[in-house]
Amino acid sequence: MQEHLLAVVAGPGCDVPARVAGLLLPSDVDIVGMQFSHPPDSDLWWIQLAVRVPSQDRLELLTKRLNRLVAVLRVVTLEPGAHRRQSVYVKLRPDTADLGQVGELARWFHAETLELSAAAVVLHLTAAPDQCAAFVAMLRPHGIAEVVTSAVSGVRTGARLTHRVPRSATRTHS
Repeated sequence: MQEHLLAVVAGPGCDVPARVAGLLLPSDVDIVGMQFSHPPDSDLWWIQLAVRVPSQDRLELLTKRLNRLVAVLRVVTLEPGAHRRQSVYVKLRPDTADLGQVGELARWFHAETLELSAAAVVLHLTAAPDQCAAFVAMLRPHGIAEVVTSAVSGVRTGARLTHRVPRSATRTHS
């Protein structure tokens, strides 16, 4: 099954995330990742869904079902060429002899060192999903204790905008 990234803009309401998640319960929809954000200056929900579906028809059906939800303003399927990013945190317990190699890998990937102590090394990387996977794979021989990854986020590419959220929908009401 191919993975697809959907961007959903939904209106106000504390039950919006629950209704969107409820649509993803069918067994043929494999949820890879979900991110819900509620910007402080807006009533809108910005939802990113990474799903695997068995066919293009099933993806279209899911998109139509999401669009029919009362609070949903827009659903967009991001193209494979869209900008995609993921965060990965890696906790290592390397041998002292491996610290130089771990540091070199962190520099190659432009990873951030969050902790460097005798007990552990914690690194953070935000990059394309394939780069995150390569980073973790290259660190594996150095004693990985824990890996935490975020869901994949994406943004459409190109100058074309097929839909803009109305200004009135982005204003907060006093």
